[in-house]
Amino acid sequence: MSISLTTEPVSALLAILALWMIGVTQYHTTVVLFGIQTTIVGALAAWIGWEHKEPMLIGVGAAVILLKGIGAPLYLSYAARKIGCRRERGLAIAPPIQLFVAGAAIALLALSHPFRGELPTTAMPSIDILFLGMLFMVTRRLAVSQIIGFLVLENGIFLFTVTLTHPMPALIDMGVLMDVLAGTMLAGMLAFRINNAFEHIDVAQLTELHG
Repeated sequence: MSISLTTEPVSALLAILALWMIGVTQYHTTVVLFGIQTTIVGALAAWIGWEHKEPMLIGVGAAVILLKGIGAPLYLSYAARKIGCRRERGLAIAPPIQLFVAGAAIALLALSHPFRGELPTTAMPSIDILFLGMLFMVTRRLAVSQIIGFLVLENGIFLFTVTLTHPMPALIDMGVLMDVLAGTMLAGMLAFRINNAFEHIDVAQLTELHG
């Protein structure tokens, strides 16, 4: 079986999970969906590494599953419990409208195929996930939710690199993974500091400086 025939439905599933996250306001559910998405991304990378006889890519896929698919959600869940974050409130755009806009944009992207001749069809789900991660970041008000949006965006970039015919060197993928995890840890600590200083983590209300 061709690798593209296997990666395409999996990539489509990953895009559906990202779209599902757009319509969720319960933070715990969002973290769980992110963990599932990342675990599938890591498993797909490991499978592609197995098919291409690339041990380093298998190792990167396993690292993504353990560190980002399991470790990062556990850390973010812990941070949310400490801060008292349970549900996203006061969204500027209601989740149903976000879902409609996101679905319409993805459909338009699929129909128009603006990258025809430059990118393979298998790259479209990766671009969809990248777009949905950006949408998640700009429409959420809680700092911890914006962290999730950034991580989803990075999942789209990682999926793009591993599904290409000639993927990015695994050492670069591993370096990006380490940078993302370090950024997640720092962002989590920043959310703690914001909560301690302002007694909330709503970035829309951060209009005053506290000493």
